[in-house]
Amino acid sequence: MAWIFCFLLIGCSSGIEKSYYQLPTTASLMTKKSNLLTQKQLWIQTVQLSGILAANGITYQTSDVNYVNAANHLWASPLEQQLMQNLVNELSMALPNRLVSAQPLENRLDSLNVILTAFHGRYDGKVIIQGNWIYKSDKGIIKRDFSLLLDQDENGYPALVRTLARGWTQVGQSIANQLPKS
Repeated sequence: MAWIFCFLLIGCSSGIEKSYYQLPTTASLMTKKSNLLTQKQLWIQTVQLSGILAANGITYQTSDVNYVNAANHLWASPLEQQLMQNLVNELSMALPNRLVSAQPLENRLDSLNVILTAFHGRYDGKVIIQGNWIYKSDKGIIKRDFSLLLDQDENGYPALVRTLARGWTQVGQSIANQLPKS
C-alpha cells in the first residue's frame, strides 16, 4: 500500500510546468496635453473572441481541419483584456484628437466593436489573425473585415505570441487609418 502512495505522489509532482504569456504592449503613450472635455470619445465596447479562441490556452492549428488549445502554454490574463488594452493604446497613439477608452465616459460617443475569428499559429509556421470590426457614430456605421497571414520568425510559443502581438498592432493601425480622425 505504501508503494502505491509513493507512486501517486511522484506522479502528481512530476507534471509538466505551465508557461504563461502576455502580449507585449505597444510603445508607451506620451501624456496628452489637451483639453479632454473637447475630445470626442471613442469607446472600444468589446473585443470578442469566437469559439476556441476564448479558452485559456494559446490556440494552434495542427492541420487543415484540427485546432488545439495548449494545456501548458496559457495566457497570463484573459486574452480579451490583453487585446482590448493593446487596442486602446494603439488607437490612442494613432488618433491623438480622440479620447480612446475601454469604458464609456459620456452619453454621446462613438463605439467600436471587434470580433476575432482567428488569432492563432499554424502548422506551417504562419500566424493567422482574422475578424471584423464595427464602428458606430452619429454619422453612421462602418463595418470592415480584416485578415492577416504573417510568418512566424522563430519556433516556439514566445515567438508565436510576439508575432500575434505584431499582427494585432497592424490591425489596430489599419482600424485607425479607416476611422474619422475627430
